[in-house]
Amino acid sequence: MNLKLAHIGDLVGMRFNIPYYQRGYRWEDKQVHDLLEDLFEFGQNKSNGQFYCLQPLVVTPNLEITGGGIVYDVIDGQQRLTTLFLLLEYLGLDSFNLRYERAILKDESREQYDNGKLCYNELKQLEDADIKNNPDYFYINRAMLCIGKWFDKKREQYPKIKRIIEDILINPQYEGSRVAFYDNKEDVNIKLPDVRFIWYDASEREGVQSCSKSIEVFKRLNYGKTALTAAELIKALLFQCDVYDVSRKAEMKQVAFRMSTEWDAMEKELQDDFMWSMISPQEYDKPSRIDLVLSFVAKELKEEYVKNVMASESSKDYDYYIFNSYIRDKQKEGWKYQDIVKELWAKIQDTYAIFRNWFADRELYHLTGLYFALMKNTDTKQHLQMLQELVREFKSKDDREKFVKWLKEDKIGELIRLKGNFDEQTALSLENVYYGDFSKEIVRILLVYNVDVTMKHMQDRAYFPFKFYREKEQSIEHIHPQHLHDGDIDFITRSQWFKDKCNELTDEDLADVKLKGAVDELRSVLILSQDEYEDRSKEAKKSCKEKEARYNENIDAYNKLLEVIDQHFDELVDIDDVELHGIGNLALVDKITNIRLGNGLLNTKRAKLQQLSDEYDRSGGERGACTYMGTWKVFNKEFSGIGESPSSVNLRFWTKVDRENYFKELEKVYNEYVK
Repeated sequence: MNLKLAHIGDLVGMRFNIPYYQRGYRWEDKQVHDLLEDLFEFGQNKSNGQFYCLQPLVVTPNLEITGGGIVYDVIDGQQRLTTLFLLLEYLGLDSFNLRYERAILKDESREQYDNGKLCYNELKQLEDADIKNNPDYFYINRAMLCIGKWFDKKREQYPKIKRIIEDILINPQYEGSRVAFYDNKEDVNIKLPDVRFIWYDASEREGVQSCSKSIEVFKRLNYGKTALTAAELIKALLFQCDVYDVSRKAEMKQVAFRMSTEWDAMEKELQDDFMWSMISPQEYDKPSRIDLVLSFVAKELKEEYVKNVMASESSKDYDYYIFNSYIRDKQKEGWKYQDIVKELWAKIQDTYAIFRNWFADRELYHLTGLYFALMKNTDTKQHLQMLQELVREFKSKDDREKFVKWLKEDKIGELIRLKGNFDEQTALSLENVYYGDFSKEIVRILLVYNVDVTMKHMQDRAYFPFKFYREKEQSIEHIHPQHLHDGDIDFITRSQWFKDKCNELTDEDLADVKLKGAVDELRSVLILSQDEYEDRSKEAKKSCKEKEARYNENIDAYNKLLEVIDQHFDELVDIDDVELHGIGNLALVDKITNIRLGNGLLNTKRAKLQQLSDEYDRSGGERGACTYMGTWKVFNKEFSGIGESPSSVNLRFWTKVDRENYFKELEKVYNEYVK
């Protein structure tokens, strides 16, 4: 069992360690006085079988401290344990060993237990300067004085007060063997009226094997089984006013209050999805957004100052360990705790201020967000490295324009630059990239185009929705629809596409006898009922499979009929098979939108886009889809008019003029980034 009752006598001779991350000794006179009064009251009224039970002493073995047997890290209960140590030593009783890692000097080894170990005789002889400059010694000294004054006062009325307290701490009948305590054997001291701890060895339940793991137990036990995050641990590290010099405590309480307010403001501002999506990685597994700022600062500290971190990079609390190590190292160099905190807080604020500066500047917002969107598949570690590079360049450039130029040309431009050859004689360029083999490159170029259009649209200060872009799988939409007879389309999709095309045909179109004949013959095999589309019944499934089988049996003949329909629409917009898949006929949408748009003509797709956009706005982004500004320009026919008279603009089709003007704008934006 990991829960036991430990007599004070059971602890005699044991070795305890108060880890550095633990709060130091901070009991005030009132708390020491109250404990002594409770013990005295119990000593006055004790009877066999009764005992005074202290709150849990939570421990875990520390396997990193060498020599002399097992050492237990104290995860909870260190305030009472330290007070009892002082009380036992005052009474001259056998005691346990207690070490504070905070007391280890710079040149002393952490692995040697005697380094940092409390010695009562030395505590009694502390110099005033030592007491004043060390908060732990300050409160320990006050507790020792409080214990002495309490006994002096009680002795006036109860001459045997020391014996009363001694007998309940370690009863005269206590049998000194601790076999029962260690080995779960019968407790021979169970009926003694004495003082006991609830002993909780967390390693037996939590699987903790070393002091580097004990912090996990500390977080769960102190916060109702809800583990603290690295950010919360760092916050506690920075805002714990009790570790400051006594002379500075009032001042630092005010500083801590201000920092806490500023911390909350930063976290609140980072909840803005536009700001967050500008700097955040694609996959972010930290519980709070301010963690990204802290991780950034921790990375800088690790590279510039901190050499040894008592945790692996895979630890969820790695950032905390870096901050903790930095504080310890600086203290060993002679820095005051409050000065270290102020320096760290300045680093955090400076980092956040840069991110806030980028967000406030629409051009920097779009370029920064675009760069990270192009690098969307990086993990958090890689993302921090890229973020660090951007911050360093931002600081090092003489002015903003140089940073903008570097970001556009050196970073974004290199990510979208078309490299290599199209064939043996031709270099790859916008003119010869096409859907299929170069889809990845096309998505990147279309993203840059859409972000650039949004960035330069100053009328309503629009912001490109990087959050939507990152959360949705992106797809390429053919503005003028793909061909019905393409071989890699499944039967259900082909059927839906054919239905969309039939809905597009006008009486004028069907005046073409050959076209009408092809459509009529295909209806019998490609038009499905709603049940057949959705497979709601056995009959519907059977009917759908029969039509698919008929189609496949005569696939060559049916494909020739489909070609008649495709050719009809291609001729209306003057497009060939090569241009159909070129970048001038392609737009960027998310995958769901691509599916919902189907295979209709421009005007039909435009109406569906509007429906999806309206639904997106009404639902606050829960349903529908967000349409990018550059894509809207395409489907709203904003590339018509140049080279055409207004009366000749046909909202039904994506014409040759549209494609040529659209391509010119794509090329202009591309060349702006790829110098």
